[in-house]
Amino acid sequence: MFNHNVRVSMSISTVNIAAILDLNTASGRAAKWSLQLALNHLNGTMNDTRLNLTIQESGGDVGNVVQVFRSEAVAILVQDPKILKFMAPIAEAVDVPILSLGGTASGSRYSISTVPSNYDDMKAIAAMVAYFQWKEVIVLYEDEEFWLSGVNALSEALEQQGGKKIYQAAALSSQADQVRKTLQELTNTSCVRAFIVYTSVDVALNMFSIAHKLEMITEGYAWVVTDSIASSVNSLNSSSLNTMQGIVGVKRLLTPQSTELLEKLKLDSPDDGVNRIGIQAYGSLKLVANAIFSLISQNKTVAYNGEIPDADFPASMKVLTGGKLLIQKINSFKSDGEIHDYEIINVVGEKSFRKIGLWKNVKGRLQSIRKETDKLGAIIWPPGDTAQTPNGYRRIVVGKIIGKKASNFSEFIGRLSGYTNDTFEAAVKALPYNLPFVYEAFDKGNSTLSNYDAFVTELIDGKRFDAVVGDSTILWNRSVYVGFSQPYSQTGLVMMVPITKVRGKTRIFLRPFTAGLWAVSGAFFLFTAFLVWLMEHHDNEEFSGKISQQVITSLTLSLSAFVFAYKEDVKSAMGKGIVATWLFIALILNNSYTAHLTSILTVEKLVPALTNMNSLTTSKIKVGYMNNSFARDYLMHDLNIPKERLVPLSSPQDYVEKLMSGEVGAIVDENPYVQIVKSLYPCAKIAVVDRGYFDTGGLGFFFRKGSPFLGDISEAVLNISEQHNVVESIRSKWFGQRTSCPELDSGVESNTSPISPAHLWTLFVFTASVYAITALIHIGRKLRQRRDRGRVRAAPASNNNVLSTPAL
Repeated sequence: MFNHNVRVSMSISTVNIAAILDLNTASGRAAKWSLQLALNHLNGTMNDTRLNLTIQESGGDVGNVVQVFRSEAVAILVQDPKILKFMAPIAEAVDVPILSLGGTASGSRYSISTVPSNYDDMKAIAAMVAYFQWKEVIVLYEDEEFWLSGVNALSEALEQQGGKKIYQAAALSSQADQVRKTLQELTNTSCVRAFIVYTSVDVALNMFSIAHKLEMITEGYAWVVTDSIASSVNSLNSSSLNTMQGIVGVKRLLTPQSTELLEKLKLDSPDDGVNRIGIQAYGSLKLVANAIFSLISQNKTVAYNGEIPDADFPASMKVLTGGKLLIQKINSFKSDGEIHDYEIINVVGEKSFRKIGLWKNVKGRLQSIRKETDKLGAIIWPPGDTAQTPNGYRRIVVGKIIGKKASNFSEFIGRLSGYTNDTFEAAVKALPYNLPFVYEAFDKGNSTLSNYDAFVTELIDGKRFDAVVGDSTILWNRSVYVGFSQPYSQTGLVMMVPITKVRGKTRIFLRPFTAGLWAVSGAFFLFTAFLVWLMEHHDNEEFSGKISQQVITSLTLSLSAFVFAYKEDVKSAMGKGIVATWLFIALILNNSYTAHLTSILTVEKLVPALTNMNSLTTSKIKVGYMNNSFARDYLMHDLNIPKERLVPLSSPQDYVEKLMSGEVGAIVDENPYVQIVKSLYPCAKIAVVDRGYFDTGGLGFFFRKGSPFLGDISEAVLNISEQHNVVESIRSKWFGQRTSCPELDSGVESNTSPISPAHLWTLFVFTASVYAITALIHIGRKLRQRRDRGRVRAAPASNNNVLSTPAL
């Protein structure tokens, strides 16, 4: 040992170093063996200086460690973070450096951690969480500063992976009863089944043994362990491995020097084997030795000198002179900031593990072992016999209203099938991960709420259901309490009413044309008569005579064009062009009018008894609605219809019978149900009116607020809604092919509008252009003829004046 008050030099033959280990653990035994091997190797390379190693067994009792400070050790290696935290104030008082083998330093400048940073471990774990598309994870850790700092680092790394998060972090103890209680609480209160285990290997082995008994190492669970555990898997016995079948871990890749050292240690190790902590122990002792030898070579003084003056510590403790120099030297030799890569392992069978991939720190992504791809090798998941990747959650419970309390619209929601079920199942299949679920019946009991309002209450207050699948309407007042998926069916309130027969009216002959077309046709009729008169009355005797006779002749010619029986003889070329154009217009108008009027006169009209919901307020008729539908509240509170006038209905047959018998004069319901009635009874004399009067958010799936599946299901619903073949196959399966009733369709008044000028505007523009050009040409000719006649009359007068001049 160091002699009192002497200079450290080559004359010193013995240097004391202490280690505090828990030899009841595999890690403690591995560390002890590695330290002894390191001691032999180091002493074998020295000539005049010998290292003396004192190993103090802690046994988990911090009271035993005080004796180490009386051994005059110049450095102390500590396995347990709890003991390190206890020793830190004493070490600071006596200037003795403490090296941690099992966690971070305590915060004291005399505490030195030889454990690599856990930040890289957490980045690799976060990359795996993102790779397996888990949205939430539960982290199991030890309640110490080192492990807690790793949990915080994991939380940051998960956030960088697209908003993944830690659902819950639970501290584990070494007490079996406490571990069992913690695991049972997590299973009973959480739906998350993806666990990250970040503990020492001994705590992890105890936890896995209990989890195996609780049947948590089974299908549907996912377990990922950090390097602190994965690096020790190869040294575990078959009994321990049997409780860890199917787990996945990240294992830090060793440098070539560390790999060589590990192989060397394994050759000399006992049955317990040597794990990663053995390498840390070996490296820590070598680090201290190098620091000491460096001080010796520099002729620095490191010696115990005098007793500790602090009254709070035992008087037998002494201060290490030069302890500060030794700490500085150790820190200068300690390598920090190394970049670590990781291999991904999978525990399968009783012979340790399989390598399935890598995580490169520079690239920040997972890749295959054999080639540069972003795919890991095949993974066997708990209990060690399934390749189906868990989705990170337990099987969700989907509530359904089943049996007598279910809607009688069986095409829309059935016992375990129906349109809604098939749509939900198609959405689940479209998810990028497996989502196991089970249907469970719901009975609202004596609740006065509607079925789905009662379901909302169950989602809020109970823990029985995770989602609701049914013909559930998205309403604002429900959205306050639950989350809705993207609607899989658009809806809104519509009204069904009976249709009645009506006969044609006395003015029915005017209905083929709109008033505008009648006016335009009349204008062209008069304009045609005027143009023909204008071009014929000077040269055609039939258009001469009294004014009244000329008007009658012109109008008769224009009117007779509709029957092609005019007798008037048109002589001028311009007039014949006008008549020909008018005959063409008359032909089109005549045929259009005849066809439209024939349709009106031959078809018996069926028209709705009511045309809009507002009329329900002023009328006295009874109004039907689907039992347990929100339409009842809408009719009472928004349309102010008395409760006495409302009639609950339960099935499509009930709808038709009540309407046909007159028990209700109208039915107000959501559009999808009304379409079911129409498809089941295509020839029933009922009509759907006032579409879209009150639009809702559509039909969607209910989830608990904050459900991790809500966003993915919404995306899946959008995805399948864009796949026409999928949507149409589901619709056809439950609603059948779109059917119609020819007898009813031929009698129902169509929405076809009468013929308007807009339908024939090109014809009228063409005709007007022909008329205008013809009229201008005719007027131009008449003006030229008048000018020529004026010149002829003026010529004789001029000649007479010339001849009379000589006479004058």
